[in-house]
Amino acid sequence: MSVAEERSVFLRAHHAWGDGDMDTFLTYLAEDILYTVNVDGLSVPYASSAVGKEDVRQRLQLLLDTFVVNAFVVETLVHETDHSRTIVLGYYKHKRTGERLDIKVRFHGWVENGLIKRLEEYHDAAYVEAFERFVRYLEAAAAEISGPASSP
Repeated sequence: MSVAEERSVFLRAHHAWGDGDMDTFLTYLAEDILYTVNVDGLSVPYASSAVGKEDVRQRLQLLLDTFVVNAFVVETLVHETDHSRTIVLGYYKHKRTGERLDIKVRFHGWVENGLIKRLEEYHDAAYVEAFERFVRYLEAAAAEISGPASSP
């Protein structure tokens, strides 16, 4: 694979995710991928780091179970000597509360033998963690208002 083809893998992976095609997105990942995210994965499970393609798939499925992805738009793409990086605009809607999470995400990706071997995802971590606390608060308040389910 040429350098240009290797670099295009990173962009094609972005487009697959933006198209809502997780299966195709996963085809661009190495089996032993290292996927790191700078968000506290214990506080925000759908934004946790992962090791291995199956672990990444489970995390992304949790993200899709939590949010509707309204848009995932590549704003910039830069190829460095040994990796590529992007800035992406993500527009998400929390399924249970309807709250919007509009974020700018930075990705750094290293491709080897036609597959993404390492992927780093950078957020405004404090913002994402605060959003998660907010929607948990809304869910708890809604549950408190509705009270315990009555039994027949």
